[in-house]
Amino acid sequence: MSVSSISSLTNPGSATDSTKRKTTLNQEDFLNLFITQLKNQNPLEPMDYYQMASQIAQFNSLDSLNRIYESMKLLNAYQSSMNSLQATGLIGKRVEVNGQSLFIQEGKVSEGYYQLSKPGKVKIQIYDYQGQLIRTLDEGMKDTGKQKLVWDGKSQEGIKQKDGKYLLQVIAVDEKGIPIPVNLSRIEIIKGVHFEDGGIYLDLGSEKITLQNIKAILGSSV
Repeated sequence: MSVSSISSLTNPGSATDSTKRKTTLNQEDFLNLFITQLKNQNPLEPMDYYQMASQIAQFNSLDSLNRIYESMKLLNAYQSSMNSLQATGLIGKRVEVNGQSLFIQEGKVSEGYYQLSKPGKVKIQIYDYQGQLIRTLDEGMKDTGKQKLVWDGKSQEGIKQKDGKYLLQVIAVDEKGIPIPVNLSRIEIIKGVHFEDGGIYLDLGSEKITLQNIKAILGSSV
């Protein structure tokens, strides 16, 4: 027996109006239809109870999944609002961010660091935004502690470089000449927060980053 025929039995002459008013069934509707179908089944052709029990179990599972989905939506909305609140609280804070770049702003070079996975000999190459090598720094042997990258913002010829972004390549090798992995980071001050396309971006003045780019929060800039 179809749902439409059951609806006719429970409310004759109003099946069309009911369909217009309600297009989905909840758990209570489903159980009412089930009871109505039991009352009006053909005694010579009884319904398959195992099949109906399976349908009820599937309906219950679907209803539970829908409830979980709605709960996850609420949780995501809450997490998004918490992330927004956390981001605005970072304005004016000094943060350590991952990245293979340094910036010159108002003639001042941003504070950079590197750290080796094991002791080795280090050489630092600095490139401009066009990919041209402008400076090479020989650092000598370094241990696994965090090392401050010291650059005066000048080229190999001693020419002061313009404000902008500069890329770093830290080359480290061990005593056998085998390359050593290096982690690079720099210190920046968060100047503002932008909410774009559902995402949160921290304004560093030189560029925008996401919360995932922050390696450490160091405190206030003053």
